[in-house]
Amino acid sequence: MSMIMLLKQAPAATLDLLVERPELAINFWTHPGFTPTKTPGWIVWLTRLLGGKPPTELPESPHELARNGETLDLDQGWHALQWLLTKPHSRVEGDEWQVPPPEGTLLAGGEPIVGSDHGYGDERAIDPSDVAAFDALLRSTPWKELDARFDPGAMESAQVYPTGWQEPDRREWLEDLYGKLQTYVRETRAESLGMVVKLS
Repeated sequence: MSMIMLLKQAPAATLDLLVERPELAINFWTHPGFTPTKTPGWIVWLTRLLGGKPPTELPESPHELARNGETLDLDQGWHALQWLLTKPHSRVEGDEWQVPPPEGTLLAGGEPIVGSDHGYGDERAIDPSDVAAFDALLRSTPWKELDARFDPGAMESAQVYPTGWQEPDRREWLEDLYGKLQTYVRETRAESLGMVVKLS
């Protein structure tokens, strides 16, 4: 099963709300303006009578979730981008998970939305000031600098996800993802927004 990383824009008020009420995370990603309809009582009664569980109802979305921000899919390239961005600051194998922002923003940035874990760890809320710092880093780090750090053998040895870094198209794939990340973070900063990061 592949593991991808998604980033989604959010105003500061939304980030605060998600940290306070992590059960709203599913609304944030799928139905930001969701207003639930009440499940008829007879359905709940019949379901319980037959030994089943009543359907899970999503909570109503407060107005802070109404803005449906842009999303960026980093596919499976998120770990390699983190590895390349943090390589000068990593001291031991696997340390790229612990390097703080701005270099470590993708995996260590922001505040955990405790309780939003759906199998790959809690989502994280990255506030607008941290987005601005990440943007400054990405602007000052051209792809050619990351490309110089690209070492297929070292990446395989460090178990950088996914695998197959010896394949000829991997450099171009990461360069394209990095360009998308730069553009996305720049536009997010321009709108004074934060973002939520999720592994799924």
